[in-house]
Amino acid sequence: MGKIGYHTAASGVISYQLAMDITANNLANVNTNGFKASRPSFADLIYTERNNNNEETQFGHGVRVQKTDMMFEQSQLRESGRELDFAALDEGFFAVLTPEGNISYTKDGAFYMSQNAEGVWELCNEYGAYVLDYDGNRIEIPFVEGTTDIDSAALAEKVGVYTFENPYGLDQIGDNYFAATASSGEAVSNPEARKKQKWLEASSTNIANEMSKVIEYQRAFQLNVNMVKTHDQLEDIINNLRN
Repeated sequence: MGKIGYHTAASGVISYQLAMDITANNLANVNTNGFKASRPSFADLIYTERNNNNEETQFGHGVRVQKTDMMFEQSQLRESGRELDFAALDEGFFAVLTPEGNISYTKDGAFYMSQNAEGVWELCNEYGAYVLDYDGNRIEIPFVEGTTDIDSAALAEKVGVYTFENPYGLDQIGDNYFAATASSGEAVSNPEARKKQKWLEASSTNIANEMSKVIEYQRAFQLNVNMVKTHDQLEDIINNLRN
């Protein structure tokens, strides 16, 4: 007896386990600022033809997770009232210079003040990465002359927003960062891109949608597991009959 059914069902078990992992990651980041949820895309595997009573019959060989798509729809905005918080609207990103010397991009605009060795206050994020302006330079915090109050309007003008020709081609690299790829194209500073001070962009995870996906994937996973068990039992029956 062939094992096409066994391997077909096994591919379903593996694929739906991966889909559950993706959904779990979306739900885990429901409160992560600027997080963009991912969605798995499935594809069928190869087909073979068998001559059955002089008629060609096609047999499929299962399923796989072909790729994951990021959902870049504008998430809900939350007002924080904090002048160091920013939201990059639509498909805009903030650029940061990481401590390792790499330039990464993020939708998380919860920024802080950091004092360098020269005593200058600069804008950074929680990981110590420096926020960049439209020219790719680190941002010095502007203060109202003669005071220690931040000049909010001047700061807002400095914070750079960058866009990509194809943001769906960006690579997620952890710490809420994205990296440019050949598919996304190079980042372009875009003074016309919208941003909002004293607001933060929420996660794009939709709990209701994700929970419905959990049910869907779990049912499909269980059905494929049952198919694996059934095929294994049939193999045992046939082997016992042969003996």
